[in-house]
Amino acid sequence: MHLNKYLSCLSLAVLLVSCNLNNKPSKYDNEENAEKNNKKTATTTAAKPARSKAPIVGERINGAATILNNPGGEPLVTLVDYIPLRCAPVKKDWYPVSVDFDITKEEYSKPIFHKGRKIKVNGVDAGVLQRDIKLPVATNGEKMWATIDGYTQKKSIRSGTIIESALSSYLKQHTGRSTADMEPFIHNFKLEEETTLKPYLLYFNYESGIDDPSPLYRLALVFQGKQLIGVLHSRPIQLDGGTPRRLQRGFTVNYLSGIDKSLKEDFAVKFNKFILSVD
Repeated sequence: MHLNKYLSCLSLAVLLVSCNLNNKPSKYDNEENAEKNNKKTATTTAAKPARSKAPIVGERINGAATILNNPGGEPLVTLVDYIPLRCAPVKKDWYPVSVDFDITKEEYSKPIFHKGRKIKVNGVDAGVLQRDIKLPVATNGEKMWATIDGYTQKKSIRSGTIIESALSSYLKQHTGRSTADMEPFIHNFKLEEETTLKPYLLYFNYESGIDDPSPLYRLALVFQGKQLIGVLHSRPIQLDGGTPRRLQRGFTVNYLSGIDKSLKEDFAVKFNKFILSVD
């Protein structure tokens, strides 16, 4: 393993430890499943890439939280620690959120749920409903679920599962910017690959879909020639030394220092043309 890739992997492990993500039992399909740190495993770290077996998809509850119908409003459901959910952009210290929980065939046919009902997410105990409520339901042919939309306080979401915060920390912890350096981060947040904007390669995730049923990109790592040249984003992000440029449809790209001006212009032109063609 190259030194830069090792340092990249190690730094991501430190980040996840700081957010208490790697001490959780493997309860969810997308939960972090890193080994616990101890003296014995520390001696073999160099032989094992520090990336999760199951990526982080969506944010996680911090400790415990109540989902309300409005900021400061009435409680809908209480959730326990580390439950996965989706967050729209924060608004005055409140996150609009959406959480799916498992339901039965009978509930799918008659989706009225009562106060005190215990809920599960991916088969795991997740919380308790705090009021009688009718909810939208869905199925993928294999499982059925109901969706609760509401609000929770900013402090109720683990910062290490917020991709903008995690990326900012990750880039501060090491200097490598190659595809190999960024691979653990790409894996751990399950970023998808976009090759439309050749010669640029994007690794991205989508917005939550809470505010828009046809969400666009939320964050994308922009590579050219296997080197990271910038970060495309729709939500605010703190990147040291970046040069921001506004793009179409509310996007911003933060170019890394030292990127050639003509390269910046070329990517901006190609992305603007592309994103304006997308429905």
